[in-house]
Amino acid sequence: MGHDRMTGAIPDFDLAVVGAGVVGAMTGHLALEREPGLRVLTVDQLPLNQGGLNATGLSAGLDVPTGRDVRQRELAARSTALYRRLLATRPGLPVRSLDTFWLLARGNVGRLRETMAGPVLEEADPDALDGVFPGLRPSGDRVLLRSGGSWRADVAGLTRALLDEQRGRSGCAVREDEEVTSLRPYGDGFLLAGEGGRPLARCRTAVVATGPWALHGPFGERMRAAGLRIKKVAAFHLDLRPADDAPVLIFEDDDAFLLPQPESGRWLFSFTSQEWGGSPVLRPAALSGGDYSEAVRVLRRYAPSLAGAISGGRAFYDGYTRDRLPLVEPVPDHPGVVIAAGGNGSGFRLAPAIAERALGLLTPGHLNPPSLGTQSLGSGRS
Repeated sequence: MGHDRMTGAIPDFDLAVVGAGVVGAMTGHLALEREPGLRVLTVDQLPLNQGGLNATGLSAGLDVPTGRDVRQRELAARSTALYRRLLATRPGLPVRSLDTFWLLARGNVGRLRETMAGPVLEEADPDALDGVFPGLRPSGDRVLLRSGGSWRADVAGLTRALLDEQRGRSGCAVREDEEVTSLRPYGDGFLLAGEGGRPLARCRTAVVATGPWALHGPFGERMRAAGLRIKKVAAFHLDLRPADDAPVLIFEDDDAFLLPQPESGRWLFSFTSQEWGGSPVLRPAALSGGDYSEAVRVLRRYAPSLAGAISGGRAFYDGYTRDRLPLVEPVPDHPGVVIAAGGNGSGFRLAPAIAERALGLLTPGHLNPPSLGTQSLGSGRS
């Protein structure tokens, strides 16, 4: 990438998306869907064939349409609608629906119902999961519920497909292994620069969606001031083969879930890590003894026989905000630039709504308002 060595020309684009994770890929996709003639550049600091090393590549890929408050529920419902529209036109994308079971204390059922963004919760037969996890039954005051409306995706595969579509459009480009260190006003737009100030491209508008690298890239200090923090996301693999139609089981009271991965011949057990302050720039994320102890604790609480099936796992980072809502806002002194950060461990789940919100916040006149206008997604940073 960069300026043409023969002519010295710097390539021009209407929209630059910094970050080629699922949020960045969805941003480019929605922009081109509504304005097919746009010249869109998406650039990422990693080689895209190593996508498994970033938050998108390591995502569990679970979309359960719930939200902790009305704003998050609006985002979840909007994302679900956008994913449905995407799959209707591209049925070959690696996304499929799956049944969802919830195991929780009966006293917490009312609170869970309030979080649902569409799907209906119904009480399930206590033996419903016996063929999936032999011997797993509600005990004490726990209850087993069931709902629909969930999706599971190969998030890296979905992201690659969207980027490949963009790459194939005239006037558009996807660049990899190219770090954007600054984005500054230049003429009637902005200049993207790399290490040492080397010019990479010019753009009229930009969306910065750099995931867990957000604090180290363009406008990192602004995101830090807004309260964005980095937290480890961890999960273990269970060496048990799920059926192709196996459901996801959510341990609601412990913020954990068991997700079937039949293509890999295993289950993924995701739980909540409380390790804050890491950075993909300073050191890679790694599973710890504390992570293992927490995973075993939760599994033994519900299904003791599963704790012995832990075999390997994964860990990475994601950006978290104070209110657990995505940080999507314009940069005041850079009209035409929007930051989109803070996936809060739900980057795939909320990516379409985050991308739509970011495009809707671009300064009027830079992109065609009639084609890029969005419906309201609620107040605040949602």
